[in-house]
Amino acid sequence: MKTRPFLKAAAIALSIATISGIPASPLAATASASITLGDENHDAKAIKIIEASIEALGGTEKLESIKSQKITGTISVPMAGISGVVEAYTSMPGKFLFKIDISGMGTTLQGLNEGIAWSSDPMGGPRILPPEEAQDIIKEADLHKALNFRKNNKIIEYLEETEFEGQAAHKIRMVDNNGTESTEYYSVETGLTLGSENEMDSPMGKITTTTVLKDYKELGGYLQPTTMIQKMGPTEILFTFDSAEYNKVDDSVFAFPPAIEALIKATKAKEEAKEEAAP
Repeated sequence: MKTRPFLKAAAIALSIATISGIPASPLAATASASITLGDENHDAKAIKIIEASIEALGGTEKLESIKSQKITGTISVPMAGISGVVEAYTSMPGKFLFKIDISGMGTTLQGLNEGIAWSSDPMGGPRILPPEEAQDIIKEADLHKALNFRKNNKIIEYLEETEFEGQAAHKIRMVDNNGTESTEYYSVETGLTLGSENEMDSPMGKITTTTVLKDYKELGGYLQPTTMIQKMGPTEILFTFDSAEYNKVDDSVFAFPPAIEALIKATKAKEEAKEEAAP
């Protein structure tokens, strides 16, 4: 996520839309690496730290029991005087909906269903997301991505013990199977994820983002961060999560809005017309 400043309400609303995948699954925010401890380009020390973070969240068996998730909370952008409410829904396999209601600005949505990633916001309107933007949402739609660390990344490297947000942290470099690089920080004391630095695609290009995860509490019976701070240049976006439900999400939540449904139909019609016109 390449750093750039965002100006007041309209631009910040768009920046919020670009990161909407991030809080969709804070419980699974430790996606990581390796196939086996002996694999080339994978560091055994880093893998041990990542596995310890999974145990700190309750262990593999408990996390595997999650099939769907709903998280609610609030969002604020102090420098712009913006605040609102957020709802995030995820269901296995590959269903996702993130909703932000900002006072005076309207509703921003991002979703994934039937393999189609989409968004709708007051500035950009409804649109089907291209593959380079969709891949981040697809990752977040995997509630078990923290458990799938053995196949999700091609490089994992322990860098050093350092400090992150005032806490002693293990610093680990990762490169996923799409070539996206990130740096993650794990608490030396608790094993829990403290945050990350990475890049993601957006309508404005690559954006460098720092994510801070803290205030771990049990919500709905699962330990997770209840505060997430998203930093992009001078802009800080604060998410506070206050409730969570698991294995209770109805699939109807992920239905395409009418405007997105219309775009899907129009796209299919164009493709069929091209096929008919082809010699």
